[in-house]
Amino acid sequence: MIRTTTKALWIAALCLASTWFAPVTQAADSQQLNPDFFYYFNGQGVGYRGFSVSDPDNWGGVQAKDFAAVSKGKKVEMKPTDYKATNDAIQVTWARKKTKGVVSLYGSDTDLSKYKDLTALAFDVRVDQKPSKDVQLGMDCGYPCRAEVSIARQLREFKKGEWSLFWMPLNCFKGDTFDLSKIKAPFMMSTDGKMELSIANIRLERLPKGFPGCNAE
Repeated sequence: MIRTTTKALWIAALCLASTWFAPVTQAADSQQLNPDFFYYFNGQGVGYRGFSVSDPDNWGGVQAKDFAAVSKGKKVEMKPTDYKATNDAIQVTWARKKTKGVVSLYGSDTDLSKYKDLTALAFDVRVDQKPSKDVQLGMDCGYPCRAEVSIARQLREFKKGEWSLFWMPLNCFKGDTFDLSKIKAPFMMSTDGKMELSIANIRLERLPKGFPGCNAE
């Protein structure tokens, strides 16, 4: 995902991430949330968005009700869990079935193109069971318009059972047909392996001034 030439920048950025990102997140608690920047926050979807889980038995997905759902082939299950308050996060479990499972957050089209080099997709995450195989974090702009980034290495580095901040610059999401101006799903996560994560507060956060993200590659 990130080449050696930018490794030092990323290490420094990760060390200081909580300092950079805290003002945006704290401000969001006291004002109406902008659905361009916030997608799932304090246990609620922002704007006209909802979660679904899917696997090869039904790629169309099973819509979550009260933030709970099981994919048709039982590869993926999601349910509410606690972060800082009751049911303000989701826990997603990928079973040990040899097939791909996806959790997605879909809604109306959102134009994120103007934030490409300024922001990162961020969320709070607790690794309850580390991934056994590769994990893809993605955004969808209507099939086949999609971009994904491998994140298994980063997830395995987090301490099991503790909440951490994960973030990925928007300019890391790339593809021949990918279009940030018409994002339908600002968050997708998939794996072929076994994994369990708790996830809260999916949103965009500002990158530090001058930080290139994946433009430095």
